[in-house]
Formats: sequence, C-alpha cells, structure tokens
Amino acid sequence: MAAFVMSYPFSIDTANSKISTVNSETDTYKAEQISAFLKTRKNERVLMPEFGIRDPVFDKFDVAAFSVDFLNFYPADKDIVLEEISLLKNAGVVTDVLIQFK
Repeated sequence: MAAFVMSYPFSIDTANSKISTVNSETDTYKAEQISAFLKTRKNERVLMPEFGIRDPVFDKFDVAAFSVDFLNFYPADKDIVLEEISLLKNAGVVTDVLIQFK
C-alpha cells in the first residue's frame, strides 16, 4: 500500500502550501532516503542513533563501512537494494558518491 511521507530535504509545496511529500514506493523516495543517510552522522538523530554514517567527509568515505551501516538500517529484504557504489575523485580527493539502487 502506497504511503506518502515527508520529502527530504524538507520543503513546502508552493502549489498547495503544504509540506512536500513523496510516495514511499517510488525511486524518488529511495533516492531521498539514501541521500539523507549519506548526509547524517551516526548518533546525530536521538531517536534513530544508528541512522547515518560514521564520517560523512567524502575524502575519507569508506564504501564497505557505508554498505554495512546501510544494510544494518535497511536490511536487504526491504525496498532499497544497493547495486553499485562508486566514488568520483578530483586530484585524488573524493568529491561525490554515486549509488545505483533498485
């Protein structure tokens, strides 16, 4: 059953002056969840201390650690399945993390 949840990042839908939402069964929702997970440091969210990564500084980004942390929060049998994680580098420094999912 489709559910509409608050969109990330938080925004107001100017068409109807309400909080923007996203259908939790869409790829947009999955992408927003991955983005939120990447941008959150562990223990930052008091109610969900396991949500997020150990060190969100990309030049120290550890793909294996991210995968373990993500799978601990979103088990493989759930809706978000990571397929490939690659790092974009510029002059040897990680500048972006690209994540393929289904």
